[in-house]
This record gives sequence, structure tokens and C-alpha cells, in this order.
Amino acid sequence: MILRHSHLSAALLLAAVVAWLPFVAGCGGTTSAHPAVGRTVGNLPLVSLADPGRQPPTFVGRVTLLNFWGTWCPPCRRELPGLVRLADRLRSEPVFQLVAVSCGGRAPEDIPTLTEATDAFLKEAVSLTQRSAIEPWADPDGQTRMIFSASFGFEAFPTTYLIGPDAKVRQVWVGYRSRDEADIARAIVAALKENGKWGRD
Repeated sequence: MILRHSHLSAALLLAAVVAWLPFVAGCGGTTSAHPAVGRTVGNLPLVSLADPGRQPPTFVGRVTLLNFWGTWCPPCRRELPGLVRLADRLRSEPVFQLVAVSCGGRAPEDIPTLTEATDAFLKEAVSLTQRSAIEPWADPDGQTRMIFSASFGFEAFPTTYLIGPDAKVRQVWVGYRSRDEADIARAIVAALKENGKWGRD
């Protein structure tokens, strides 16, 4: 099943986010022709679900895996544990970060409910030793989803963006396939090596 939001004019985009009816992409893949590839990601108004006072993540100087997911989304529930495994394996690489944005069904988010659902899922699906490899984030007012819908081709859950140290999108995976974890791992390692960061403290 594929769940997508409609392509809307810029004038209707904010209303679409506020009345967010998310869509689930059950199968997908990566493409170098994705409209986000080559675009620069700026500061995003994200909030940590673990530590609301924490500063939002920055993208310059780091290789980032930015994932939009939801506990209500079956493909997301299959994909996220694999992304956490990757982040756990790359824990010794200080220039790598996983930014997993937990999304509810609409904006603005009910943060207490979202936090509870996210925590419950992570406790169920992610091993205790790997849990510290993920700090879940939220998009409280839907602004980040609005930005990505307008400029980065975001239209389905899950969607994962690989962002290089120059803050530019290098690769995008839409939906979930079982081989995506290996594809994403290779792409991350390639990004780290190209920037001379692999295996360095």
C-alpha cells in the first residue's frame, strides 16, 4: 500500500500540513534523480523527544541520515530498527548522526502522546544496548515536513535522506525494502570515506 499526500499549490501547502493525512510507502527504493539530491538542508525546527531543551541537530560537518517515520506506519516499524543498528555500528564515528523524526498523524503534534508512542515502540523493537544510538526527534508544528514537502520531494513515509558534511542531500530512499539497510550502510561508508572521515576520531 502506498500512502502519499497530494501535490498542492504553495498556497495550500501549509493547510495540507496542518490537516496532515500521511501516506505510507510499503515498498520503495533509492534514486539519484530524486528532486532533493543536491539541495542544501538548513537548520530545522526539530525538538528532541528525549531532552526538549537540547539544540536541534546541525548538518554542516557531519554525515547525517535523516529519517521521517511514524509508529503508526508498518513499513516505518520494519525499517527503523535497521537504521538504529547502523547508527549503533557507527557509534565510534563522531561525524555521523542519525536524526529520526517521529511523526504523528497531523500537525501540530501532541508531544506527550507522540513521546509515549515513540518510547513504547523503541522499547519493543530496539535492543537495550542499541537504544542509546537513537535520540528521537519531533516536528511539533509540522514546519520541517512543510519545508521538505515543498523543497525536498517528501511525500511518503518512511523517507530517508543521506546528507553529506556540506549539508547537501546525496541520496534518498522512499518507502522500505529489506535490502535498504545494506544500501544505506554502503552509502554512509562511501560518504565518510569521500570526506576523509572514515575511521578517524
